[in-house]
Amino acid sequence: MPGDVAKKIASWDPFDQNSSSAWFDPEFMFGVRDGFDIVIGNPPYIQLQKNHGELANLYKNCGFETLERTGDIYCLFYEKGLQLLKSGGILCFITSNKWMRAGYGGKLRQFFLKNNPLLLIDLGPGVFENATVDTNILLIQKDNFQNKLKAVTLKRENSEVNISRQVAENSVHLEKLTKDAWFIGSSAEQRLKEKIERIGKPLKEWDVKIYRGVLTGLNEAFIISTEKRNEILSNCKDDEERKRTEAIIKPILRGRDIKRYFYDWAGLWVIGTFPALKLNIDDYPSIKRFFLDNFDIRQLEQSGKKYPELGFDARKKTGNKWFETQDQIAYYSEFEKEKVVWNRITDTINFSYIQKNYFVLDSTFFITGSKLKYIICILNSKTSQKWIKMSAATLGEGSYGAKIYIENLPIPPITTSNQPIVEQIEALVDKILASKRTNPQSDTRHWEREIDRLVYRLYDLTEDEIKLVEGAK
Repeated sequence: MPGDVAKKIASWDPFDQNSSSAWFDPEFMFGVRDGFDIVIGNPPYIQLQKNHGELANLYKNCGFETLERTGDIYCLFYEKGLQLLKSGGILCFITSNKWMRAGYGGKLRQFFLKNNPLLLIDLGPGVFENATVDTNILLIQKDNFQNKLKAVTLKRENSEVNISRQVAENSVHLEKLTKDAWFIGSSAEQRLKEKIERIGKPLKEWDVKIYRGVLTGLNEAFIISTEKRNEILSNCKDDEERKRTEAIIKPILRGRDIKRYFYDWAGLWVIGTFPALKLNIDDYPSIKRFFLDNFDIRQLEQSGKKYPELGFDARKKTGNKWFETQDQIAYYSEFEKEKVVWNRITDTINFSYIQKNYFVLDSTFFITGSKLKYIICILNSKTSQKWIKMSAATLGEGSYGAKIYIENLPIPPITTSNQPIVEQIEALVDKILASKRTNPQSDTRHWEREIDRLVYRLYDLTEDEIKLVEGAK
């Protein structure tokens, strides 16, 4: 037994579940000197940032190219598995499929490009009845990079899944692979995606800013009804206190209130004691009294403490005061502007145009900036919805509404030649918004269809490409 291996085994703690087995040695254990011919496995799925980044910190100095703090440990297993192979050896893993399109998967996708991905089988929804995540099977060869991958998305047919037949009949070749999202689609769909990206400019490169909504840490305390707001204001001792108090209680929208183009306010308000405002709660005695009369101060504190005997836990540990929201909300002034809002977690995204002074909860993202009426029409268009579903991780283990997908959505730049089309689009959104303000349930689909037709022109789509966008066969 080699002396260095013996030392590694002696220093290993088998009772430490997170202990790295540095003593694993193919030559010592199996007589394999040049690497394995085949590595097969089903790695664990554990977020590296879980438990305050415990695993991320454990592996950060281990030299993994694929390490991303927001990623998952199975990415590191892919890298280690390929390292254990001999040149030309084959690795076959079944894992979560989120690496294909998620932001954290960029490093893993780049790592795969140094090798030779042979077959990617995306196990679509319903293939495994009891699976909690959407999965894939990847067959990849070490070295010998060819940049041409056969891929297929499986579908359950008559309660059965015939993998070999679907691979033979339905697989496509993915070419021009990069570290960007990998999309399994027909050659026509891949060309459509490339065309949209070639013509459009990512949203994040426009004159806009993207933010998350308000995170209170305890919505039961900070989100109140109109009746409760009026009660708090009526308990103010004088007009000055009332004005101060009224100024920090803002109308707020939840994710469920966000509709297509417009919103449906439920009469709710947020007590905006944002840490960035550096408020003194004694200047707001009516709010202070509301908090202390209705909640245990230990529930409001931001200490991270557990109180099982009381039936509640304190809010997440921060440096903020007990009466403040959990997030700093240093960008609170952005809520005072007109904005475009959408849900973070959704399988069908609706973008809503929100007027000034409305705040939104952390279940949403929002955009402020210029050309918002043009941008919202593009975002709500069938073309953009098609691109999102080709580019974003699915709801099974992610969200179509995640910021990384929307900020990269390609929007056609405004030019002298397309300015008349842009003006028509903006005029149509004005009609939609006017109708929705009068009646949020009003039917504006005829104007939305006209916007879709104009957007097709902006992306210069052919009749066949329009059929792909609209889902026609």
